[in-house]
Amino acid sequence: MPKAIDLFAGPGGLSLGLGAAGFEIVSAVESDSAAGETYRHNIGAHTKIRDITEFDPNRLRERLESDGVLASGDNISLVAGGPPCPGFSLIGRSKIMDLIRKGKGEWADRKEFEHRFIDDPRNRLFREFVKYVQVFQPDYFLMENVTGMSSYNLDGDPVIQVIKDSFGDDYNVEDFILRASDYGVPQNRQRIIFLGSRAGMPRCEVPEPTHLDGKITALDAIRDLWNVEPTDDGVVRVRDDDWDTAGRRFRTEMRNWECYREDGNAVASRTGRKTCHWTRKVNDRDSVLFPFIRSGAPGFQKGSVTIPDSRPRQIYGDIYPDMWREHLVPAFKKAGLGVWKRYGRHHVRNKDGKRWVMYPSEIFKDKMRRIRWDNPAPTIVAHLAKDGYMFIHPSEHRTITVREAARFQSFPDAFEFRGPMSAQFHQVGNAVPPLMAKAIGQAIIKHC
Repeated sequence: MPKAIDLFAGPGGLSLGLGAAGFEIVSAVESDSAAGETYRHNIGAHTKIRDITEFDPNRLRERLESDGVLASGDNISLVAGGPPCPGFSLIGRSKIMDLIRKGKGEWADRKEFEHRFIDDPRNRLFREFVKYVQVFQPDYFLMENVTGMSSYNLDGDPVIQVIKDSFGDDYNVEDFILRASDYGVPQNRQRIIFLGSRAGMPRCEVPEPTHLDGKITALDAIRDLWNVEPTDDGVVRVRDDDWDTAGRRFRTEMRNWECYREDGNAVASRTGRKTCHWTRKVNDRDSVLFPFIRSGAPGFQKGSVTIPDSRPRQIYGDIYPDMWREHLVPAFKKAGLGVWKRYGRHHVRNKDGKRWVMYPSEIFKDKMRRIRWDNPAPTIVAHLAKDGYMFIHPSEHRTITVREAARFQSFPDAFEFRGPMSAQFHQVGNAVPPLMAKAIGQAIIKHC
């Protein structure tokens, strides 16, 4: 079995997919402790919870050779990973640029933006990935990242070209963009993929899409996870009488590890247990506001499930003025909440005196948005715990749970995330969708 190592491994989405494709993951490196514990719990103890900048790749190679995992002088088949590049994120960039235009605080000018955001040292962590490739000399390497980097320069040159040139003449490097929904992932996630083949090795082809004509929808993904309700602490959790909250350690030998069968129906874990099925608090304002935000999906029949017509169409950004005047203001007042308008902004106050300011549509165009039943979910992001308004449940009046987000990423139900809820959301959003990783791994392993 060809051997691989996973850098910037996160909770293990890439390892999970590569393992399903036929690779043996012999080591992984991850700096975040919660993500590292998730990896260890679900995949194996071979992950190193260390800052990659402080972990010498030569030391790792020596350890693998001393343990007999890697023969002395032999090359590894694959080095894989997704270095974090926060400055290249289109989501983060658009919001910061809006703040620049408004002259808000420390982001008052573009120069500060370039210094704080674009020149973030984490944007150069791909150089650590290059070091591992140089030490291990794999037959192939796989690097995943956000598509936003394609529009940036680094040190005066296009970022993509800088990355490709950093591997020198030893590797033939190709880059292409993949959409996760083309590979059975119920999410419209796009990522840029760098595939490198060592000189003399056959070049890898772009993996053939498996779901061009039959996308997995939100209905397919989470329709059996509807039974959740708020608890006394305001957190939405799964009801104990519906699901067993205990977890199960993921086993590499588990059959049908994918979340979805060919017919598109969600697959439960082998134990029938659903873990990490919890989400953020539903406050007083949200409990009144959410019922007025529609998914935009037309009425349709999917198997035995009937989805009623939910017009008006999906609301992007702040609520339309007519909705405020005709529906929301009376609803807030009926619920005992105060509402007023000042400087073009609507304000809401609850019974305890706490105030909220509604998001202005010119800045936050992705707020107050429901997921559509009849489409794949939008891109799951790492800051989902804070920006849950981008991911309101298609029919329930709450934001999505960690388990629902994991379903949208194609993680199996048996995969249990560790740490507090915010850390779990962060892990899910940063992960590589396992089904997409599996497709890429299958394209590579044919030549190993």
